[in-house]
Amino acid sequence: MNFGQNAVVSGAVSTPLFSHVSQPTFYFLKLEAVTVGKERLAFGGSSVVDGEEGNIIIDSGTTVTLVPSDFFAQLSDAVDSQVVGGEKARDPQDFLSLCYVADYSRLQVPPITFHFQGADVELTRDNAFVQVSDTVTCLAFYGSDDASIYGNVAQQNFLIGYDLQKGTVSFKPTDCARN
Repeated sequence: MNFGQNAVVSGAVSTPLFSHVSQPTFYFLKLEAVTVGKERLAFGGSSVVDGEEGNIIIDSGTTVTLVPSDFFAQLSDAVDSQVVGGEKARDPQDFLSLCYVADYSRLQVPPITFHFQGADVELTRDNAFVQVSDTVTCLAFYGSDDASIYGNVAQQNFLIGYDLQKGTVSFKPTDCARN
């Protein structure tokens, strides 16, 4: 963790960062769409929540990414139609709904790109899927009509810089195990 001048994330993509008076402990981003492979899915959530800008919370304390249930259905259908190397399975914990029995290293998944206002963030398999048992791997997204949250699995292996003076958050892919 770096602060001040050492916290600048150069060579990154940046998007506006919003706070809401009604939820002051969270930071919000504007998610415009998600692309799965070549299929772009418009994010139906309004870019204004409670009269304030931003439609998805960025949270390092929430594991999976939460999106509205109707959007999740479209997203999981798009992902499922493009996954190669696994048979559909049930999550042993009965939490995540799109799972596969597969050797994790051989599961071929489509690229998933989050299109935030002004910043496209492409997720790797490790950002989009979690291995929940020795043989089962699941999409690390969940349908929720309570809140949309960009969770910490999606944020792994990114340098993420919060610039509260400029009101931006920046993303730069990196190998955190090496740095």
